[in-house]
Amino acid sequence: MTLDEIRVEIDAVDGQMKPLFLKRMECARSVAETKAATGGEVFVPEREQAIIEKRAGDTGEFYDMYVAFLRHLISVSRYYQYGFLSEMQEQALSACLGRAGLDGSSGHRQVEISFCCQQSASDLNLYLDTVKLSGVLINEMKLCTEDGVQKVRMILDGNLGERRMRRLICQLYKETEQFAVAALRS
Repeated sequence: MTLDEIRVEIDAVDGQMKPLFLKRMECARSVAETKAATGGEVFVPEREQAIIEKRAGDTGEFYDMYVAFLRHLISVSRYYQYGFLSEMQEQALSACLGRAGLDGSSGHRQVEISFCCQQSASDLNLYLDTVKLSGVLINEMKLCTEDGVQKVRMILDGNLGERRMRRLICQLYKETEQFAVAALRS
């Protein structure tokens, strides 16, 4: 096969994947609507691990890459679901702001956050992808690792009144360890 023929084949595969992705996102929306009605959690790590183990077991040399693909796809689905859960977003923001003694209604232009994750099972790449999906810009980021725990601090450009920021904060609050809104900056 020539390189051009291989690229035609890749294009055909990608063309088959697109409608499946769109269908999966339709299903994610239905899940979010059900969870909005029942109060269910979006992030259920045990279920996600079971899905990954069931679907990736027969991928041979591509196992690690397929697991990464599935984890990213599932993370994107969760991001989409959080967008439909405004009550969950409000609860997450209230909890974060209350713990920090902050009033989110101010005219701030940046939000400083912090969170932790285990280095051995770090999902930092997925969290950064979530920030990218949200369209929120990272102004500053610091990462340090102590005793196997990654500690992250970010300054994000934006305001908690923005829909995209609220969704992002909610997802990070629900999915990371020790998540906090540390400061709101003008």
